[in-house]
Amino acid sequence: MGFDLGYVIYVTLVCTIIGWFGYGMYNMFLNQPVVAGALVGGLLGDLETGVIIGGTLQLVYMGVVGVGAAIPVNKTTATTVTTALCIMTGISMDNAIALAVPVAVLGQLAQMLAWTLNSSLMHAADNYAEKGELDKMAHLTFVGSAIFFVTQLVPIFLCIYFGSSFVSAINDNMPALVQNWLSISTGMLPALGFGMLFAMMYKVKYIPFFIIGFVLTAVFGGSLLAVAALGFAFAMIVYFYVNQGKKKKGA
Repeated sequence: MGFDLGYVIYVTLVCTIIGWFGYGMYNMFLNQPVVAGALVGGLLGDLETGVIIGGTLQLVYMGVVGVGAAIPVNKTTATTVTTALCIMTGISMDNAIALAVPVAVLGQLAQMLAWTLNSSLMHAADNYAEKGELDKMAHLTFVGSAIFFVTQLVPIFLCIYFGSSFVSAINDNMPALVQNWLSISTGMLPALGFGMLFAMMYKVKYIPFFIIGFVLTAVFGGSLLAVAALGFAFAMIVYFYVNQGKKKKGA
C-alpha cells in the first residue's frame, strides 16, 4: 500500500483501542459506528469523513443488537477499518462503505474466537471463587480482556496493511473446516449464554414463566416481541395484584 509501517501500526492501535474499550474492556458507547467513525476520523485528521461514514454505517447497523451470547457482526471493526482505509487510500466513501460488510464478518469471527477462548476462563474463575482466591479470579478478567484486544488487533492490522483485497480473499477462500467450526460455535455460544443467564435467574417460582415462554415460542410460533410483551404483562400482574394484595393483607 506504500504506507510507513509505523503509521499502519498507529492506525491499527487507534482502531483496536476504540473497539476494545467499546466491547472488551469498558462499555463506553465507543462501539457505536457514529462515535467510532468520528474518533478515527478526528485522530487521522479527517473528522468530516469519519462522521459521514460513521453516521451512514450507524443507519446500516442500527438494528444489530447482541442478545446474551449471540454474537452479531462487528459493526465497530467495520466502521473503524472502513474509515481508516477511506482516509489513508483516498477511495470514495461509497466504495469504502461497501467494504463494511466483509470487514464486519471478519470482526465477528474474531469475536467468536475470543468468546470461545474466554469460556474456559469462566470455569477457572468458578474454581477460584469456590476456593476463595478472589485475587486470582479478578486477574482472569484482565486475561479475558487481553484476549479481546489481541483478537481485534490481528485482523485490523491485516486489513489496514493489506487493504480491501485481503478482506475479500479471506471471505472467499475460507476452508470448509473453519466454516464448520464457526457454524458449531455459533450454535453453542448462544446456548451457553442463555444457560448462564438461567443459572443466575433460576428460582422454582419462575419455572412456570419459562414454560409459558417456551410453549408460546416453540409450539405456537410466537415472536420475541410478542413473548416479551406477555412477559411484561405478567410482571405487571405480579406487581400490581400479587404484591399489592400481600401489602394489604399485612396492613
